[in-house]
Amino acid sequence: MSQPGSDPWAIAEADFPASGTAAERLTFLLGYAVLAPSTHNSQPWRFRLRGDRLELVADRTRALAVSDPEDRELTLSCGCALYQLRVAIRRFGFRGEVTTWPDPTDPDLFARIGLGEPGEATAEELAEFGAIPRRRTHRGAFDARSVAADVLTELRLLATEEGAWLHLVETPAERAALADLINEADARQGSDPSFRRELAAWLHPSRRESGDGIPDHALGVDDLKFYRGPLVVRTFDRGDGEAARDRQVTDGSPVLAVLGTDHDTPPAWLKAGQALGRLLLRARSLGLFSSYLNQPVEVPEVRGKLPDVLGRDGKPQLVLRFGYAAEPAPSPRRPVESVLG
Repeated sequence: MSQPGSDPWAIAEADFPASGTAAERLTFLLGYAVLAPSTHNSQPWRFRLRGDRLELVADRTRALAVSDPEDRELTLSCGCALYQLRVAIRRFGFRGEVTTWPDPTDPDLFARIGLGEPGEATAEELAEFGAIPRRRTHRGAFDARSVAADVLTELRLLATEEGAWLHLVETPAERAALADLINEADARQGSDPSFRRELAAWLHPSRRESGDGIPDHALGVDDLKFYRGPLVVRTFDRGDGEAARDRQVTDGSPVLAVLGTDHDTPPAWLKAGQALGRLLLRARSLGLFSSYLNQPVEVPEVRGKLPDVLGRDGKPQLVLRFGYAAEPAPSPRRPVESVLG
């Protein structure tokens, strides 16, 4: 468990309690799970220790009622944290034992996790584990450097292995159509006062006490402008400006992809979240950064158009971009003590 006031990103492998109880080991390993990404950096997860097991529970007090009314992205975020916990368990010599949706009467209980039997991690798992403290959501521009085809093939395979699919947006026509949907969703969200208020509530200018939310450096603006940002977001419709920025980001992204599932249910969302966790860690282990253009999947009227643009059946869950760039500073995280109980 981290020390009070310590940086969750500074977790050290050498501190693993190798001779401790299962509960002590799992508590330490949670330090890797809490570094997972989440929508608006809301970190909508809680964990409970039950003997030699951990339980992953939705923290619906951190739900985004406007942009995520069904808690779909909340579930995806929790799935991502679950995958990082799985990788951490493997790194420290256990196979892991995960049961998802263990109690049909408790929809908030997403998974029950144990260490399982001893087992050696694969080279790929070790590489993913090493990427956990280096993974960042990169909201800025990527370099022009292209991503090798074999890397993209591997990412598609990994998504499939986790029960999801990854569609690469490759042709100019498909990219243009996706950019149009992003613009449409930007305009709809930007004109919605409730959406703007919700977003503004998660903009945290130069404030680290809460350990959550979107910090100033993540948006690439200085403290003064960011301090005024929440008021601007709440007050003015900035949809057109956001659309122009996102069009530029779309055009400058070496890789655009859509992560999806065959079904649109909470179990499918949890699988998609674990697939996302695996994709992000594998990509980072190969030198790539990633971020999201999720507006099209957050507006129902626009999300329904995505399958036609992609030319495939299924339920789009996330829009992703990958590329190379200089490493940004990490966003804040709540310590293990804040999510365990």
